[in-house]
Amino acid sequence: MTAASARFLTALEHQPIPITAEGVGGSLTPAEAEALAQIGELRRGFCELGHRKLKLAQYCGVVSLGGRVLEVLPKTQGGNDTAEQCRGVLLRLLKLTDRFPQFQHLPAGQHLRRAPLLEAFIAAFFDSVSSVLRGGLLRQYQEHEEDLCLVRGRIVVGRQMGVHANRPDLIACAFDELTADNVWNRVLKKAIRVTRPWIRSVELNRRWVELLGVLDEVNDGQLTPVEVVRLNFDRRAERYRTAIDWARWILALLAPALRAGRNEAPALLFDMNKLFESAVANTLRRQASRHPDLQVLTQDSTRTLAMVAAAGRDEPSFALRPDLVIQRGSEVVAIADTKWKLLELDRKGRQVPSEADMYQMNAYATAFRCTELALIYPRHHGLIAAVNTEFRLPPINGVAATVRILCVDVDDDRLPLRMGDLTGIVGRLLSRP
Repeated sequence: MTAASARFLTALEHQPIPITAEGVGGSLTPAEAEALAQIGELRRGFCELGHRKLKLAQYCGVVSLGGRVLEVLPKTQGGNDTAEQCRGVLLRLLKLTDRFPQFQHLPAGQHLRRAPLLEAFIAAFFDSVSSVLRGGLLRQYQEHEEDLCLVRGRIVVGRQMGVHANRPDLIACAFDELTADNVWNRVLKKAIRVTRPWIRSVELNRRWVELLGVLDEVNDGQLTPVEVVRLNFDRRAERYRTAIDWARWILALLAPALRAGRNEAPALLFDMNKLFESAVANTLRRQASRHPDLQVLTQDSTRTLAMVAAAGRDEPSFALRPDLVIQRGSEVVAIADTKWKLLELDRKGRQVPSEADMYQMNAYATAFRCTELALIYPRHHGLIAAVNTEFRLPPINGVAATVRILCVDVDDDRLPLRMGDLTGIVGRLLSRP
């Protein structure tokens, strides 16, 4: 194992990681486990500290352990996943979501899926810097003082009359100079510089050298945390926004001295439930755009399950918030919830959602007066023998609502439907190429 490889620790979501004194063999040291537990206090649902082990939950991404980086990958095949497959799934969902615009052009090539997740993020950062450089470095006027043979700008009278009183050959001058050595470029250069020890790829090493060469005139030696935090994007600097977002995160992760605020977790973590929901929602929106009469809404909170009598009047109670609501005009024609879970089968090969998920669907059907509902899960190899499954809810005004179980292929960039009844609106949209 190379020194660079030893700096990376890989785990799957919901996996327990042992804690040992030495932190070898895929284990954590007590200090590393304590650091992760502190992040877990800031991000509920990230991890839970137990006896000689730390249990991860539904967050995936990268976390700084000080001398090492932990990458947490999604579990997509019930324990038979390869790290390469898991990285591919996470990168794919990040590209499909609209929650993190900086990931829309995230490279997801085969070589990056084989490398640690951190290298994929570094590659995305380098891409954003290259995009900035294509538009030219932002330059600003800064005042300089220099002793010259000819007058440039204005004469600094105090210095001229004091230090140079007996030097008629030198003139103390103050002048404005257009330079790329400004805080915007310093932040980018510093972030590029700190990635060097974490890069194993020959291609990324080549790009690292090229980018530092272009920023050669920029002095990042005295950059402070305050400068990193207090950047204000004016009209000229707006094109730097994505690159600066990346740079701030990389500095927070890899350069603790430049991390602003003690409570900021040195990590880039994603709630897989929300990420999966957003990726599916974007997929449905693209397909629904072919039908001008259809609209896909997310997290619709306009309905409640019941009304409570209070002070002589009814007030809404038990708020509902389905993940996806499909409308035709003002009519709700379908409701769906996404679930980042691995479904199991019963003895007859039917897919079995949890009781809580089905109770939730029944509440949606009642409150929205909707007869078509769907639960959407990621497909995994354990569902090969599954049969299409749907459930009939108790009739409302003589009409029974149907809950269809749908599974999408997270190993495909289109998130196509691989299992489920195509007669419903949600299934038809997901099955389109």
